[in-house]
Amino acid sequence: MHLLDVQETALSILSNERVGTLASVHDGKPYTRYMTFYNEGFTLYTVTSKNAPKVHELLANPRTHILYGYENNDLLEEFLEIEATVSEYDDATIKEQFVQHFKDAYFNDPSDMLVLKVTPTRLRIMNKTGDQQQEVPLP
Repeated sequence: MHLLDVQETALSILSNERVGTLASVHDGKPYTRYMTFYNEGFTLYTVTSKNAPKVHELLANPRTHILYGYENNDLLEEFLEIEATVSEYDDATIKEQFVQHFKDAYFNDPSDMLVLKVTPTRLRIMNKTGDQQQEVPLP
């Protein structure tokens, strides 16, 4: 697969799927939870409560691992394995997008909502029929 094809496939998965697992570490133990993401290019954004345990875990160790886009419709379906760093993100435009989409489902008080920015350091396309994993060159 050519460089542009690999990047286009990864961006397609990021744009067409919204759910992935996000891992953190607390007291030397891994914790994983499902999260809903929004992407701009290869950068992901997600929201959580400011007081959620994962926020404290990710501020103490901002490295994360994400499995993204696997729906179990087909055992050979493509999905992404993402290694990334997480930081708090305070952009009013993105926060407003999340407030509109998630306020009723997740937040009684939108002021409790925290946007996390997930910046990939390594990205791979996994489980591709007949091929091995594909490393995605990041810009």
